[in-house]
Amino acid sequence: MQTNKNEYIHHLENICSDYNMNASDVYNILISKNDSEFPLSFKTVKDKVLKDVPLDILKKIFTITELKTIFSDTNTKKIKNPQTRKFINSLN
Repeated sequence: MQTNKNEYIHHLENICSDYNMNASDVYNILISKNDSEFPLSFKTVKDKVLKDVPLDILKKIFTITELKTIFSDTNTKKIKNPQTRKFINSLN
C-alpha cells in the first residue's frame, strides 16, 4: 500500500520554523543534502528531524531508499529513542 507523503509532510513544518524554513524546505534539504541556500546545515536539519518527528511518520514521508541516503552517516549512539536507533542501524 502506497501512502501519500503530502498527507504527512506537514510534520516537518515546525522543525525549523524558527529559521523561516517550511516543511518543503526541510524535505528538500533532506532529499538533496543541498543546504547552501538555508540558514541550517543538512546535518542540523537531519538531527532535528530525528529528534522531533516520529519514526512512523518518517516512513510515510520518505521511501526506505531515501531514508538510507538521509541517515547513512548518522551516529546512532546519539539517538535516544531505542526504536529509532534500531531502525537507523538496520538501514546500514
